[in-house]
Amino acid sequence: MTMDNVFPAFDLNAITIPNMLGVMLLGILLSGNVWRFRDRTKENVFLMLLMFFAFTDCIVDPLVYMVDGHPGLLNYLIVKLGNSWLFFGQLSAAVCWLFFFCRHLNGKISRVQQVLLFSVMSGGAILLLVNLFVPIVFDVSSSNVYSRKPLFFGFAAANYILLLDSIVIYFKSRLRGGFLKFFPFWVYAIPVAAGGIIQSMFYGISLNSVCLAISVAGILSSLQNELIFRDPLTSLYNRTYLDYLLKLYSKRRIKTVTGVMLDLNAFKSINDKYGHAVGDEALIKSAEIFRSIVGDLGIVIRYAGDEFIVLINSQEDRVIASCMSEIRRTLQVFNRNFGASYKLAVSMGSCKLDFDKFTIDEFINEIDKRMYEDKKIFYASNVEFDRRSH
Repeated sequence: MTMDNVFPAFDLNAITIPNMLGVMLLGILLSGNVWRFRDRTKENVFLMLLMFFAFTDCIVDPLVYMVDGHPGLLNYLIVKLGNSWLFFGQLSAAVCWLFFFCRHLNGKISRVQQVLLFSVMSGGAILLLVNLFVPIVFDVSSSNVYSRKPLFFGFAAANYILLLDSIVIYFKSRLRGGFLKFFPFWVYAIPVAAGGIIQSMFYGISLNSVCLAISVAGILSSLQNELIFRDPLTSLYNRTYLDYLLKLYSKRRIKTVTGVMLDLNAFKSINDKYGHAVGDEALIKSAEIFRSIVGDLGIVIRYAGDEFIVLINSQEDRVIASCMSEIRRTLQVFNRNFGASYKLAVSMGSCKLDFDKFTIDEFINEIDKRMYEDKKIFYASNVEFDRRSH
């Protein structure tokens, strides 16, 4: 954003070139990730919005510098509206980052946090609309020169508070959810923070927008690296990650984790009756439900086919029972309200992880055995689904 003319004259090339590099970087990232954005998950929607705000900021930023201090109504409108968009874009990008980060890390975002984030975004928009008539955030003089007003620092503080919030969420998730809550928040935080600090210290250097573009590049690179640990159908963690995590738990002699094996009941009948496309949909919906219930309490893994493993970062009987009960209840709600042609039900078995008692293979076998005990109960009252009875 441009500054008052009490500062030294800026080098327009030094402002334009970094931002155009940011535009090129985002264009290349978008073209190289078209396959990702075909899947319009909420996570991807917020990532696309983040890219949009970064892209438009890289275009608008040098434009407002270019006409700052030049007379004329058109130049006035560009400086006024352009800087308004930069304030809104930077705040909105921070909000989109938090929405993306929470959903990617924990599969959900709390209703309270959603309300707070939308309130911050709406409040910023309202202040900028007021600023068009009463300069409280920034002003544009009669000679079309931009200058800060007191609420400028309010917007800056809001951006850094949102950034700090993502750091708190990350470490809270690490503490509650185990070791693989590993998505590196610093790929976003460091470039954005560095750009803001450097631009504040050195006039004539425009880095906010291009650093936001660098942050987007870091996010997409991290997502690409995660693919080795992700199941392509459900986006849950996969068996490769389970092996990695259990070996890590074994090495550290972790005794704060409980494993739960989940197996969809009568899943073969869904495939046989409705086809594999509907079967895939059932797996995806089940994964979404499991992940939303577990949240930051643990990690959901697609183990094989219609089998899932949840690693809950607790060994309290109350916590485990509550989690399993909530999964069953939510599946029942889905069956009543979603209107799918199929019904979802699950058999579960749990075991507390203790490497003084179990090897890794024995632990997996134990939760598998307990799950099948639960499945026997299901088939006893639903004989038509038991393949062994035919």
